[in-house]
Amino acid sequence: MNPLRTVLIAGLAALGLAGFTSSAFAQDNKLRLITWADYVPADVVAQFKKETGIDVEVTLSNNEEMISKLRATGGAGFDLAQPSQDRIVGPQQEFGIYKPFDMSKIKTELFIPAMLDATKKNTTLNGQVYGLPHIWGTDGLVVNTKLAQMSDYPDLCKAEFKGKTSVRLKRPTLLAFAFASGKDPFALYNDPKAYAALMDEVGKTLTACKGNIKFFWDNKDQLLNGARTGRSSGR
Repeated sequence: MNPLRTVLIAGLAALGLAGFTSSAFAQDNKLRLITWADYVPADVVAQFKKETGIDVEVTLSNNEEMISKLRATGGAGFDLAQPSQDRIVGPQQEFGIYKPFDMSKIKTELFIPAMLDATKKNTTLNGQVYGLPHIWGTDGLVVNTKLAQMSDYPDLCKAEFKGKTSVRLKRPTLLAFAFASGKDPFALYNDPKAYAALMDEVGKTLTACKGNIKFFWDNKDQLLNGARTGRSSGR
């Protein structure tokens, strides 16, 4: 396999694998996909196999593991990778683990135009596009309304919720608190100093809030179990 054969698709718009042709994988009749859990529903895999005749070999992973696996092989071992869109340009600049899309072969009419444009903007390097939208959704608050009333992320830090909330100790939490403060972190991507200053500000907010955190969750099972047992009343 060509070490740079791996291509990727970023997580934003709900289109399954509809935007792709099968020619890239016809040689061994198998699409080797590395992705997050729940990103590839069984019915989508079945439909893809029915329409293309190509099998799908799915490896479940997360952003950090995807990058580590692809670094270890120089990008080989997978045909399609699905990290978050903000894990594309940086790793590509540093490690060269992805292959750009040939946009002439992409059925762009199948995509939501605004999402396609936004993803292309965030995943273009040296004039080449390394990411396309795949699924999208919200990342918000889950509240047991019998125990608490919340309207935004700063509510997690209210005194009455001490020891009753849970957050994921990942970048999306920082971004959520940044947006809640009225700032747009995405608008600062081209200004590293301003972006770092904003993240420092958010970090101080979360540090002051740490007494409210019952536990940090890493996956959906932990979060669901926390909600079911009453261990958390927040995100």
